[in-house]
Amino acid sequence: MRSGLLSNPLVIERVNHEFVCTWVVIDEARQLARSEIPLARTLAKNWEYPLDLMFLTSEGRFLSKLNSFRDLRNAHPDVGHPPEGRGSSRPHYEVFMERVDVVLNERRSASEIEKSDAAHPTAR
Repeated sequence: MRSGLLSNPLVIERVNHEFVCTWVVIDEARQLARSEIPLARTLAKNWEYPLDLMFLTSEGRFLSKLNSFRDLRNAHPDVGHPPEGRGSSRPHYEVFMERVDVVLNERRSASEIEKSDAAHPTAR
């Protein structure tokens, strides 16, 4: 992932412009989740093997994720994909960019609904 998708110049530019990125070991997130830490609980709840990327709002609400078995195909052999492969046969950066567009559009739509609801609280 880091030497492939995350080294693509288009991906680097998009990530640096749109996101705050971090890397978390799932065992540590699970341990912190038991301590009732909301972000850790969200990460642990939405993680699935082998999760590569998870998209959250700035408030820590889960939006989407990319899983290498389901969404990304033809990874490096060391990644451990099943022999039959899975996911999209398109280049990983295309799959990533498409998901980013979907996530950002959903986030903007949700934000517009929240603003409308705040401006017109009796409309619903």
